[in-house]
Amino acid sequence: MGRRQTRSEARECAFSLIFQLGTNTEDPEFLIMEMLDEHPESLDNISYIRNVVYGVQENRTQLTSKIEAVLPENRPISRISKAVMSILLLAIYEIENIDDVPVKVAINEAIELAKKYAEDEAPSFVNGVLSGVVSK
Repeated sequence: MGRRQTRSEARECAFSLIFQLGTNTEDPEFLIMEMLDEHPESLDNISYIRNVVYGVQENRTQLTSKIEAVLPENRPISRISKAVMSILLLAIYEIENIDDVPVKVAINEAIELAKKYAEDEAPSFVNGVLSGVVSK
């Protein structure tokens, strides 16, 4: 029996899938099956991964509106990188829909993803946007 996947690792897989779905029109289930081939340990968290991937896909318009509502006037949504956008969509969906993920954890995990996958100013930007969404 292999090592169990942590929720943080599952979140990273979900982020990768959301990013891929934002850049192409692949079938989400096809991408999930590919991810399972590469990361069989993700089976430990497959219900969480499916929940957030399909949830973000189905609610992308509403989630994007929440991001737009808290952006500074000089920062149009079109200037947000695909990686940061994927992180924000994942975190907001988690905050609003995943009961066993505390808000602080969702925000901290999003900041960690931004440190790993986005530009240098992204972690503070992600923190600011998510704090704004939570306080609305």
